[in-house]
Amino acid sequence: MKNFRKQWGLTQEELAALIGVTRGLLSMYESGRRQLPGPASTRLAELHLLLQQPPANKTQATALQQHQLAQQAKTAKLLNHRAGKAAMEAARAARMLDKMQQRYGYLSQKMQLIQAMLPGAAPDSMQKATLIYMESKLMSAMERCSPARQALVACQLAACTALEQAALTACRHIKQA
Repeated sequence: MKNFRKQWGLTQEELAALIGVTRGLLSMYESGRRQLPGPASTRLAELHLLLQQPPANKTQATALQQHQLAQQAKTAKLLNHRAGKAAMEAARAARMLDKMQQRYGYLSQKMQLIQAMLPGAAPDSMQKATLIYMESKLMSAMERCSPARQALVACQLAACTALEQAALTACRHIKQA
C-alpha cells in the first residue's frame, strides 16, 4: 500500500481520504499492524484501476492541458517580469559603476594636484592648512568611489546580468515545453 501511495505521489492524508479511513489507520495498515478492511480494500483497488486508466474523455484531458498551458503562461510571465526587473537593476548598477569610475578619476587628479602643491607651501601657512584640509576631504570622497567599492558594484552588475539571463533561459524552456 505504501508503494502504491508513493508511486502516485499521495500523502497518507490524501490516500486515507480517498479510501475513507483516518491517516492513523492508514499508517497502521501500511506498517502491517492492522489488516485493511474489505470496504477500504475495495476502494483501494478501484482507486488503483482508476489511476492506471487514461482520462475517461477528451474534456478531462483538455481541461488538464488548458490548466497546464495557463500555468506555463503564468510562469513565463513571472520569469519575463523577473528578467525585466534584473535588467533594470543591471542598468542602474552599470550607471553607478560608470559614475564611480569617472568620479574616482576626477578625484585622483585633484589629489595629485594637492599633493604636488603641499611640499611648496610654507609651514604653518594658511595655504598649507587649506591643502591639508582639502586632502582630508578628498580622501573621504575617494573612499566612497574607491576601487573596492567599484568591485562591489561590478559584482552586483554581474549578478543582475546572470539573473536576467537565467530568467530568460528558463522562460524559453517553458515556452518550448
